[in-house]
Amino acid sequence: MPKKTQSISKSPSSPPLVVDTQTRLMEAAKALFVRKGFAGVSIREIAKEANANSALISYYFGDKEGLFKSVLESFIQPLNATRLTQFTLLESKAKLTVEDVVRAWVTPMFLSASSTSASPVVSLSLSLSAEYDKLSEQIIVELYDDMNEQFLRLLERCLPNVSRTTLVWRLYFLVGAALTASRPRAKSVLKLTQGMIDHQNPQELVHQMVKFASAGFMALDVGTTTAKKRAKK
Repeated sequence: MPKKTQSISKSPSSPPLVVDTQTRLMEAAKALFVRKGFAGVSIREIAKEANANSALISYYFGDKEGLFKSVLESFIQPLNATRLTQFTLLESKAKLTVEDVVRAWVTPMFLSASSTSASPVVSLSLSLSAEYDKLSEQIIVELYDDMNEQFLRLLERCLPNVSRTTLVWRLYFLVGAALTASRPRAKSVLKLTQGMIDHQNPQELVHQMVKFASAGFMALDVGTTTAKKRAKK
């Protein structure tokens, strides 16, 4: 099937800008999924927004789930690429600290050139988790597991006395904290601090989160309930 294109004139003196159908579908899907969530958007709506035939979504992406995964990946890849670059630099560091590792994981969401993508990542991730747990878990495995594996290996180097199981639990809590921090700050938080929090200061947010999460990762490993039950048998 030939790929359809659409010409958009930038100005009378410039040549037309040709935008292929796949790109138009991606851009339309990004805007609609971020605004309305996975369940709130139909294939027909995306196609109409992109001025394309809805059958082309199947041609390019397989189905609506495939298109959603492509959209989410387009936001997540820059974040993870920055994290992996930082992890690689840390691997050669003689004296590695937990704060170094946690900062490399946290910073791209709020301070890097791609940090503007954090809000769409949060919107898409939360909407999907609330609607389709199975698809959410599949996407997490495909888009995050390799990056998080490297993160955990660096933490294991810093914390040899903390089990992998405990580190995974604590990573799970860090993810929740990062998603919460990426959302607009609640009025109640400002009220509790009597307006002392500067919600538009990402440097302070990163500083506080790194301190908070690092302390959690370094906490004494008291084992898990499951492990204790097995030990008693």
